[in-house]
Amino acid sequence: MLKIRHIILYLLIATAFASCNSYQSIVKKGTTEQKYEAALKYYAKDDFYHAQQLLDELIVLYRGTDKLEQIYYLYAQTYYKQAEYIVASYHFKYFAKTFPKSKFAEECLYLSAYCKYLDSSPSNLDQSSTKEAISEMQFFINVHPTSERVKEANRVMDELQFKLLVKDFEIAQLYIKTEYYKSAVYALNQHIKDFPSSPYKEQALYLIIKANYDYAVKSIAAKQKERFTDVMSSYNDYKAKFPEGEYNKQASRYLHLAQNQIKKIEKKRN
Repeated sequence: MLKIRHIILYLLIATAFASCNSYQSIVKKGTTEQKYEAALKYYAKDDFYHAQQLLDELIVLYRGTDKLEQIYYLYAQTYYKQAEYIVASYHFKYFAKTFPKSKFAEECLYLSAYCKYLDSSPSNLDQSSTKEAISEMQFFINVHPTSERVKEANRVMDELQFKLLVKDFEIAQLYIKTEYYKSAVYALNQHIKDFPSSPYKEQALYLIIKANYDYAVKSIAAKQKERFTDVMSSYNDYKAKFPEGEYNKQASRYLHLAQNQIKKIEKKRN
């Protein structure tokens, strides 16, 4: 059994070595046509690395010819197939701009945006790449409004928009954790305004009550009555939208606390 394994390993190494020698021979001594045929064969065998190296050279060699369109399309695809999405996005978009009448133009413009989607950051990181992906996907829809890919493009955009929604809500929560209550209230109200269908809408309204209460407690005496009144207002807003809401019990607790604080303040003044 061990001997058989050694033989198999030897054959694999020998095959790889022969393949490497063959590639180097084509690079150094092959004609333009031989390099073209070899690039197609490497691509067909999913050897995108070697295909890419040859195609890179062929772009220059076939510039101004009918073959350039296919060569550049495959070149962009080699980056995509190797998950090099930022570079792939650039080349797909360049292809669509350079060959607008090509049968691959629509596909490439879509893939340019799709690569940006694949490269977009998780919701806990900076979302600049997500916003860029949304912009690119919207651009595709604007250019090809009747494309069969529009449905998928809209699905991708919805997913990206949800990522922005999550990030936005997480930022508002962070303001509460770091005790920037005024900023938290503003961020939570803005979240509701920017994302009216947010699944966090009820929670956001409740957190506004909580943030207003914590802000009032830590305020100077002269501002407390006004800010405890804000707690009552935010409670009324929550109840109007979610009369049987999940956070009703906690919200009611903050209402009663705020009411008691106002009574104490008024008692002291009298």
